[in-house]
Amino acid sequence: MHTTKILAFSDFLARPPKSYNEIAQFLEMNTFSEEEFSCIYIGELVETGFVCAIAGFGFDSKTYDNFPDIPIHGKYPLTDTIRSNKTILYHNDETLKIEYPLLPELEFLEEWKTGVTIPVYPIGGMAMRTSKDLELTESMNVFYIAIGSLLGLYASRLPKKLIEEVVILKTKIELPKVALTDRQIVITGMLERGFNNAQIAQEIGYSESLVRQETVAIYRKLEVSGRKQMQINADLAISTLNAAS
Repeated sequence: MHTTKILAFSDFLARPPKSYNEIAQFLEMNTFSEEEFSCIYIGELVETGFVCAIAGFGFDSKTYDNFPDIPIHGKYPLTDTIRSNKTILYHNDETLKIEYPLLPELEFLEEWKTGVTIPVYPIGGMAMRTSKDLELTESMNVFYIAIGSLLGLYASRLPKKLIEEVVILKTKIELPKVALTDRQIVITGMLERGFNNAQIAQEIGYSESLVRQETVAIYRKLEVSGRKQMQINADLAISTLNAAS
């Protein structure tokens, strides 16, 4: 059964599909039909250090539009999957908020019991939810990894420009040509989205004092007076991008 579905997905990618949304639809309706996933999300890890939505199937438009960009160092099932390159299965029970307290509260079309996240190396990962009570057996894990690997191989062969065109970056703006470190780029994106130092520290796993030092360095490099000016600049940049599109 799994071999047949892996081959069918490989054949589907060889056509090739017109968009990542078409891929998500095929995965839900064909590849993962036995699991009855009600929704599938595919995210790409971008240079700013966030995982951003490139496809979603099974969500209403409002929910899809409200997907947050997820910092790669934050504690989420999808980021844990991408960092570890392993499948993660989690249940919607009393332990969920303990293990993943930052998991966004999103509206879903139906009650869900099980979530699964799969690495899609090298672009990012995908996340699914179902009303079924699933368990991660060895054979299912091999199946999930095979599907994620096929999708990753397909995506890695696409021209980079084509990948960028389908990425939804609600907060991405062009930064001045300054020597921001990778960590400072991640913190910059969170400052622009309104995170305070305590929230940033919790998200990326560093001390609040270190985050405070980094924000001062960021302000100096970007030549801004503080986070309020950064948020204003970000809003103006987004408005300019929307007007041009």
